Amino acid sequence: MTTKKILLVDDDHDFISAIATMLTVKGYEIKIAYNSDEGYEVAQIFKPDLFILDVNMETNSAGFELNKKLRSSADFSSTPIIILTGVDTMVASNMIVDMYNEMEGIDGFKNDKVLKVRDADGTVGVDYKTDSGQRYFLLLDSFIGKPVESDQLLKEIKKFLKD
Repeated sequence: MTTKKILLVDDDHDFISAIATMLTVKGYEIKIAYNSDEGYEVAQIFKPDLFILDVNMETNSAGFELNKKLRSSADFSSTPIIILTGVDTMVASNMIVDMYNEMEGIDGFKNDKVLKVRDADGTVGVDYKTDSGQRYFLLLDSFIGKPVESDQLLKEIKKFLKD
């Protein structure tokens, strides 16, 4: 059995160190990066089997942007990505997303939340704005809010990394 490799990308040094220690004890090979550019550079060399990304790093949407960049790369287009973040989200159905989008132009409506949509089949997506104000809908493999229990994170990792 080969050791599975996980790349952690998060600007919170204490949090990422604790997660790295826990995963190392569980037998995973871990590399750490503290921002999205460094994460992409480390990924090119390390070739992880799984990514765990924060969202709010050097920009408010850096982790989402790194997710998009990894998905457009031939090397990582199918590598699982877990978004593990403290970003404030609102779970929404497709109908709620449509209503939210219609309300966007109304005076006084503040659209600063990330909408998280989960289909019955477990598919997860987020509707978010970049720092420049551009809106995107991004399909994700997994989205977990901080704080996270170690058992929950390990269960999600095992779902993608079948040993």
